[in-house]
Amino acid sequence: MLYHLFTVILHRFIHIIITSLFLFPGSFALAVPPRAVPAERQAGNIAIIPIRGPIDDLTVISVMRRTELAVANGAQAIVLEFDTPGGDMLATLQLCNYIKTQMPVNTIAWVHPYAFSAGAILALATREILVGPASAFGDAAPIQVAPGVGLIPMPPTERAKMEAPLVAEVVDSARLRGYDEHLVQSFVRLGSELWLIRNTTNEKRAIVDAEEYQTVFGSEPPRQAATVASTVDSSREGEDKSEGLIPYFSRYQSQPMLEGPPTVPQLSRPRLTEADLGQWTLIEQVAKADQLLVVYPDEAIDLGLAKGRAANEQEIAAWFGAMTVNRYEESWSEILVRFLTTWPVRIALIVVLLVAFVLEALTPGFGIFGSLAIIALLLLVGAPALVGLAEWWELIAVVLGLALVALDIVILPLGGWVAVIGGGLVLTGLVSSFVTRDISSAIGQQQLFMGIGSTLVGLFGSTAILWFSWKFLPQSLLLRRATLQVAASSQSSNAILIPSNWPQVGSQAIAITTLRPTGKVQVDNQPFDAQTNGEFVEAGTTVRIVRRRGTTLEVEVLLNDAPHGESADQGQSST
Repeated sequence: MLYHLFTVILHRFIHIIITSLFLFPGSFALAVPPRAVPAERQAGNIAIIPIRGPIDDLTVISVMRRTELAVANGAQAIVLEFDTPGGDMLATLQLCNYIKTQMPVNTIAWVHPYAFSAGAILALATREILVGPASAFGDAAPIQVAPGVGLIPMPPTERAKMEAPLVAEVVDSARLRGYDEHLVQSFVRLGSELWLIRNTTNEKRAIVDAEEYQTVFGSEPPRQAATVASTVDSSREGEDKSEGLIPYFSRYQSQPMLEGPPTVPQLSRPRLTEADLGQWTLIEQVAKADQLLVVYPDEAIDLGLAKGRAANEQEIAAWFGAMTVNRYEESWSEILVRFLTTWPVRIALIVVLLVAFVLEALTPGFGIFGSLAIIALLLLVGAPALVGLAEWWELIAVVLGLALVALDIVILPLGGWVAVIGGGLVLTGLVSSFVTRDISSAIGQQQLFMGIGSTLVGLFGSTAILWFSWKFLPQSLLLRRATLQVAASSQSSNAILIPSNWPQVGSQAIAITTLRPTGKVQVDNQPFDAQTNGEFVEAGTTVRIVRRRGTTLEVEVLLNDAPHGESADQGQSST
């Protein structure tokens, strides 16, 4: 599963980078004159803004940026091209508000090919919807998902709390765009039973619930067999369904997972009465009580949700009567940030950060491990902060925490309590970088859970890597070549004196700092960088030089030896 996820992300990353470099903002002029279109739809210059993959905070930022760029370039209409399985609820509501209040009035949705969950809600917010061939949209119930766990059941009260703003949003869209309110609510919650009927006199259509059906027909409505399988479009019978929806969307297999308290759908049109008895005929049942609504092209048009079809940019242009079409893809930086904020990548960056920091602390000087730690930290927290997905205090907290850990363990022995504080700051900064919502909200709590889980996995992974590497890295050629040792001038008080005659292997030295496992030893009153084979050695201990590595001496403790100062004290007390 993890390999498949990385493959999909990598392929999408490469595709959009190539598109951004060679085709952005891809435009073409039509060779044929535009056809006559309604005045409210007419646009000579249109912009297509693709919305692909999960919808999140970065999607909102990106759509706003691309819309402003398109309008500045003279776009008279915006086409939001959807290919999404859904996404974050609050990001969806924020983007719905932006579509209705700040985007050009002539903004439409192009379902090409899928707009599930959040995508369906966003499509309803636009002025009108076009569908592509073999497209589908709907199924917008709120869910909670944890990485590696899947769907998390929600109590009825919590589900009702999450459904309420979504129901209000789709009802507002229905009233604004002229959709049936019964119908759009069946995208969001279970329990709706709806039938499509036609007036025998004026051919007007209506979508009614069971109560209205019984009023106009005088009998119980016919019900299809209950099922949790997905809606099947009769026009697609016989096609292979193994591809298509499955990579983007999996049907819910557990009805209790989606059940909530019974609710009464809102309705703005006048309800049918007994005066309408005998004036209507049944067409079909369109929604069942145990199934969220998903519509395909023919259904979407028949139910009044979609206004037409479009298979490519040329047909989109013809719909508007446009002569110029510009495509605005996500920028390379947005694609990079999206890649870096996926949880597998963030776990990998946490592992690189912690492993590189520890290895840098165990080697003298500043080398490749320190560079890797800085790069991993900037990618982990700095990149999301650049686009507003993380706070800069989180980066400062991690840097300060690592500095305190290094101060306590590597530089000065402070008893360990400073390292504990530093470790707490590091963990707080890493976990907080996952949280972009109010911690009291369900989404904020889900992000907190993901942050804690990912940070712990990264911590355990880095610990395992360090444990397996402990025996090999001190002798590795890579470690010896990675250390960048700089000799200070002899005038500096902290200078490292490098004498012409190095101490011989086998000679003794005194540890003048605690070796953790790196530090300094003294030979003939001259200091040298030193390193043990992994063990900690207290200052004052007599050690033996076992080999030289560049400007660093590898030493080991003499057997039955005690710290130098302690031996002297014992000798004085015995005389």
